Amino acid sequence: MSRDAIRLDRGNHPDRGAGCCLMEYVSVLDGGRFGPLPHCTHPALAALVMQVNDRTSDAGRADLVSRAERLRRAERDDPGLTWRLVEVCAMTVLAHSPGDPTARRRIARSRRARGRLARVLPDGLRARLPRAALVAVGLGALDELVGAFHAVLAVAGPAGGPERDRVLAALLDDALDAVGTDSAVDTHHHPREAMTA
Repeated sequence: MSRDAIRLDRGNHPDRGAGCCLMEYVSVLDGGRFGPLPHCTHPALAALVMQVNDRTSDAGRADLVSRAERLRRAERDDPGLTWRLVEVCAMTVLAHSPGDPTARRRIARSRRARGRLARVLPDGLRARLPRAALVAVGLGALDELVGAFHAVLAVAGPAGGPERDRVLAALLDDALDAVGTDSAVDTHHHPREAMTA
């Protein structure tokens, strides 16, 4: 099914016939089990994307579909990634509210936490740990990510408005850049199943 024919909805859905959010669509593209947490995307990024999806207007949500391929290539084992996403949210707040003290504190806290993780989990140790363990270490900061995202909502403009849609789409692009996915088409990973409903 063409990307133009995909209609994204808010929330989670029991199956493809009931609709899909952006992350559920990514799970379909990847050919895995239908759901909002596909294995091909880091869970912290998936959590952020679900928030963006649900707080974007219906018109704005249609533009999010173009990020699905990059999300399908966003599997990482970096334990500091959740903190990096906190920083991306805080930088978005600073872009709209320069000097915001809470955003500045979040950035400093993010950098300290990532530095600690780098010291506690040096590359040699990280190479010996399973991906699930590395990802789980970083997911302890999900509450920080939720708070940082809500701060973005506070400066992003009124709910349902085009300004909020633009801010949230830009936040998603910045998050994808932080994760390290490029916008080029991935020629090594092909969908195992096409979207049919």
